[in-house]
Amino acid sequence: MIPDERPSFVGVAIRDLARLRTVAAAVSRHGFGELLMRTPLGPRLIGGDAPPGGDASLGQATAAVRFAHLLGSLGPTFIKLGQILSMRRDLLPAEWIAALETLQDRAPVLPFETVRDAVEAGLGATLEELFANFSPDPFATASIAQTHLATTRGGERVVVKVQRPGIEATMRSDLDLLFLVAQVLEASIDEMQLTGISDVVAEFEKGLLRELDFREELSNLLAARKLLDPERSVTVPRPHPELSCRTVLSMQLFEGVPIRKLAPKSQAAKHAVEEIVHAACKQVFIDGLFHGDPHAGNILAGASGTLCMIDLGLVGRLSESQREDLIALIFATMTGDSASIARVLLRMGTPTQRVNLADLRTEIDRIRQKYLVVESLDQVDSGGFAQEFAEAAQRFRIKLAPEYSILVKATTTVEGLVRSLYPDVDLVGIARPYVQQALARRLSPGALLQNLAGEATELAALVERLPAQLDQVLHDVETGNLQIRAVTPALDEVPALLHQMSGRMGLTAFAFAMTLSTAIVLPAADPHWARIALAVACALTATGAWTLLLAWHVVGRGKPLRLAPLVRLFRR
Repeated sequence: MIPDERPSFVGVAIRDLARLRTVAAAVSRHGFGELLMRTPLGPRLIGGDAPPGGDASLGQATAAVRFAHLLGSLGPTFIKLGQILSMRRDLLPAEWIAALETLQDRAPVLPFETVRDAVEAGLGATLEELFANFSPDPFATASIAQTHLATTRGGERVVVKVQRPGIEATMRSDLDLLFLVAQVLEASIDEMQLTGISDVVAEFEKGLLRELDFREELSNLLAARKLLDPERSVTVPRPHPELSCRTVLSMQLFEGVPIRKLAPKSQAAKHAVEEIVHAACKQVFIDGLFHGDPHAGNILAGASGTLCMIDLGLVGRLSESQREDLIALIFATMTGDSASIARVLLRMGTPTQRVNLADLRTEIDRIRQKYLVVESLDQVDSGGFAQEFAEAAQRFRIKLAPEYSILVKATTTVEGLVRSLYPDVDLVGIARPYVQQALARRLSPGALLQNLAGEATELAALVERLPAQLDQVLHDVETGNLQIRAVTPALDEVPALLHQMSGRMGLTAFAFAMTLSTAIVLPAADPHWARIALAVACALTATGAWTLLLAWHVVGRGKPLRLAPLVRLFRR
């Protein structure tokens, strides 16, 4: 085994700089060079005042298609980023979502000896000791892992998911670059500040690091199996914790075919669609744990009619309060109560600026009239409704929780399955019992009593603290310690701006004085070593001062320099 030698800081910097130049070249090749040139690093990375021409084969493609091609050309980390962005309908238009949904993992086959070494290093035993049989041919390949069929010592057929060696280091390196690019874009382009690209990268990093830890998927499988409905024919693979670790995951092999191979409108397709909708409603409204990517390749149909959901690396989790908000949103939508929809939407998200409630209600009415006022249920375009709903949240600067983004993606995916396999299924009839059960639980005497007891406890604590707090306020009034200050954000920035201006002017005067001193001290003839040394010192000081001024102007852009992005960049 080759020892794991961590590269030095200088080595990491050189590696990342080379990778950054590769990314910059790919950005220009896909026709986004002009955007790159708007950043401070663009001209230095491209090496000129104008970006090179783009790839002629992509000349007629839309920006969305070119962006998807760009991410696909940059490797597994960026492909995963595109797949995550395809769920963010609150950030991107429908055209971009459709282009990003075409991204697929492409990875070469790992040699069997590499797979053997990875399994034995992860599980701490030889392959022969762990399994009775292990197929050397891969069952499936992806950018993060490769799967093989095997047989346990107890005789059960399993699927073994093996992480590609070195993939975590590669992805962490790419994440460093993404943070750097996000910071540069937000400092250079106003539109990127509105998008909050750094937050998107941070969210992506958390999800990707969870996906790299197979123990997370193991935990998801165990939790999902506990919530299975014994009366329904939907299951998930049984994992083998004793044959799993951070980089290896072993789970039960389910003999079946992807449901996309079922004949549309057949009895098998009808059964599959009904079971999928039942499972989705229970997961969302009752359990609060749902499959985040239930596409046709992640659901297998067995010969006995049993369905198996696989690949639970991405799941969504909804808290009790989020499920209650979801139920309230559904009822408000059904009754056409735009005011309630607006209030629930504000409760589900985080407004980043003042929201005009009247305009928000008007926009919600427009979306309802466009998508929900139809003659029959099969005319409802839930995907379009979710897309415009998310775009409305973005326009009003309401940041939805990531769980809702996953839910929107999962909902539209299930709708696509229904439309392609059996569009005549009674969705409302299937969903009604689960909504009623969730509503009954919310309005049950026990739940109401618990909420009432919690509010009464908070009220009692408030009443208990009120005399002491009121006494403190009166004391501050008597002693003159209570001050009232008008909130004037624009005026509050004046002292900081004046401080900056005085600092820049002082630094400019100092740099000019050092430059002038260099010219004066530097001897014209018969140089003396002392005068030369003093001149060099003055010149170096002047150069440092002018460099600091230039950096202050380019990076600061009239604002105080922030150290937090730099700390986050080098935190690894």
